Amino acid sequence: MIENNAFSEESLRKIAAQKVSFRFSVRIHVSIFIIVNFLLFTVDLVFTPGLYWIIFPFFSWLIGVNMHTLAYLLYARGVYPMAKRGVIYHIVSFVSVMLFLFIINFATLSEYYWVIFPAIFWGTAVILHIVIYIQYFSGKAEEGGKLRSRKERAIEKELQKMRKKQERNQQK
Repeated sequence: MIENNAFSEESLRKIAAQKVSFRFSVRIHVSIFIIVNFLLFTVDLVFTPGLYWIIFPFFSWLIGVNMHTLAYLLYARGVYPMAKRGVIYHIVSFVSVMLFLFIINFATLSEYYWVIFPAIFWGTAVILHIVIYIQYFSGKAEEGGKLRSRKERAIEKELQKMRKKQERNQQK
C-alpha cells in the first residue's frame, strides 16, 4: 500500500504565506533593533560620553533578536520535533545570555568573576538537557518520517518478542 504524503496546493500556499510573514516579522525586528540602538548610542555619546550604558539595552535586545531569528530559521529549515527545538533553543540562549553576562561582569565588577556561577550551573543544565535528548529522543527515522525514541523502540521490540512467544504457544 502506497501512502500519498503530498500537500495540497492550498496547504502549500498557506505554509509559504506563513514563512513569508515570519521572515517579514524578523526583518522588522532587526530593522527596529538597528534604528533604536543607533539612536540610543547617539544619546549615550551626546549626554553621557564617559558612561557606556548602551551595552545593556543593546545586548539584552540582541538576545531577543537572536532568538526570534533562530525561531524563524528552525521553522524555515523544517525542524519540527519539539525535543530537538528545545535543545537548540537551550544551547543558543545559554551562549547568548552567558556572553551578555560576561560583558556585564567585565563592565561592572571586573575584579570579581561572579559570572562563573551561572555559567557552571546553567552549563550543567544544558549538558543534562543534551544527554536526556540523546538518550530518549534521538531516534531513527521510521515510516512516514515519524521519529521514535529509544523507549518506544524498546517497547516495540518487547511486543514483538511477546507476539512470537504467543505464536509459538499457539502452534503447540
